[in-house]
Amino acid sequence: MRTPALVRLGIVLLACLAGSAAAADDDIVIGQSADLSGQHAHVTRQFLAGANAYFTQLNRQGGIGGRRIRLVSLDDKGDPVLAIRNTQQLLQADKALALFGYVGWQTSSAVLPVVNQNGAAFFAPVTGARVVYAEFNRHVFTVRASYVDEYNYLFAHFSKVGLKRMAIFTDAPDIPSSALMQRMIAAARVELVTAESAIGQSMEDMAGKLIRARPDIILAMSISPALNVPLIGILRAKGYRGYVYCSSLVYSTLANGPRKALSGLIVSQIVPFPWKPGLPIVREYQQTMSRAHIGDFSHLGLEGFIAAKVLAEGIRRANPALTREKLIVALESINEKNYDGLGYRINFSKSNHHGSTYVDLTTFTKAGTFAH
Repeated sequence: MRTPALVRLGIVLLACLAGSAAAADDDIVIGQSADLSGQHAHVTRQFLAGANAYFTQLNRQGGIGGRRIRLVSLDDKGDPVLAIRNTQQLLQADKALALFGYVGWQTSSAVLPVVNQNGAAFFAPVTGARVVYAEFNRHVFTVRASYVDEYNYLFAHFSKVGLKRMAIFTDAPDIPSSALMQRMIAAARVELVTAESAIGQSMEDMAGKLIRARPDIILAMSISPALNVPLIGILRAKGYRGYVYCSSLVYSTLANGPRKALSGLIVSQIVPFPWKPGLPIVREYQQTMSRAHIGDFSHLGLEGFIAAKVLAEGIRRANPALTREKLIVALESINEKNYDGLGYRINFSKSNHHGSTYVDLTTFTKAGTFAH
């Protein structure tokens, strides 16, 4: 008997089958192991909302070469051990053509040996971590900017607006002191006045140290909602009125926090602003979501939509007689000269599998919405 982590989520499958009552033998199977019930389930849900909307629309239009896309999503609860087990199931038993939309660096890094052994494309992981981006892996394709891209963009913004004194808080011991972070800080010509880790100290102590350092900017680098939301609340309660910055996925841990504490939060984003249909890709996303009767737009939803659309383009180019190897070669052929990203550039090649470096800034308003 399969463990609960391997039980397929019927709602996900039905969405991707575009109303079909049962799977067909010739469906194109795409596999996903992601956190569907743990602390990062909200990230997966938003990403899947956009991806499923695209796949559903594609299937209603006849799929690819008359075959439907079937996304099989398994719950790993953010546990690397479960992610490995799920990935083996997807690749070996379910015969998935590719893997798609894994959430987080821990599960993504854990499954890479299984991915490499089975020769499948590992497409659009929802992480910007160096474990995915630092070294070339022929099986890994990304459609979001890396954390390095996001922080370089943020740090360049600091110097442009005259913010010189930066503090960092994190839930890890070594990120602020890493050689890479030190190089980025030096290049931005800002001073790191303190870096506080939640390891071994209370949030009250952290907040006190951060404020006493008199920063112009506090950079939130924790991925823990149990730390981020209350700590920012304590900082505001203690009188800190300066800027708080964070990257796109760090923001996902703050999304349900009190609006008063988050007011003025500045966030780097790796896709265009999803509420303004200025770009064709955003208009298509909004129209597709509306047809699926989904009114909640989000950056993660747009990311999932873009990822599904680009993967489908690769499948079209590899069709017919699809194989995992043919899909990898087809994905490598996608670039802005031969693929219209509708305002969102994708550039893959045989030596580059990181499709986008797009970064933008948004601000969280007092009204509880993003401003662009």
